[in-house]
Amino acid sequence: MDINFYNIYKYFHIVFLTTWMAGLFYLPRIFVYHSRAKTGSTEYKTFMEMEKKLMKFIMNPSLYLTWFFGISLVAHQNINHELWLVLKVLLVGLMTIFHMYCAKIRKKFETKRNKESENFYRIINEIPTILFLLIVFLVVFKPFI
Repeated sequence: MDINFYNIYKYFHIVFLTTWMAGLFYLPRIFVYHSRAKTGSTEYKTFMEMEKKLMKFIMNPSLYLTWFFGISLVAHQNINHELWLVLKVLLVGLMTIFHMYCAKIRKKFETKRNKESENFYRIINEIPTILFLLIVFLVVFKPFI
């Protein structure tokens, strides 16, 4: 049996991208509700636990594995100079920065230093959606070839 590494890399890249994106869509939504909870309440503590587990067990591993299998795909295909891919990598870099920003917000809730409003979190909740749409557009249509 001939092993098709390209399909294996693509499969895992899509799987881990999906789990990473699920976390990036969900975590800012949790922040919306967390910002309304009274500091020190059971509800507040529950949101802290949810955010911590989401980051530690789903989002962080998915982030690393998305990058690993994405880089494996590029290396396997040797397409690293195509403009659509360069733009995609830049957008995924922005998504990674947003991920790190969410980790920083989570720490602010954990240390009870959150100053942002529910509306602020409703707005930033849209950032991963916009980046995701742009990334998928670049992958599907591969403009600038």
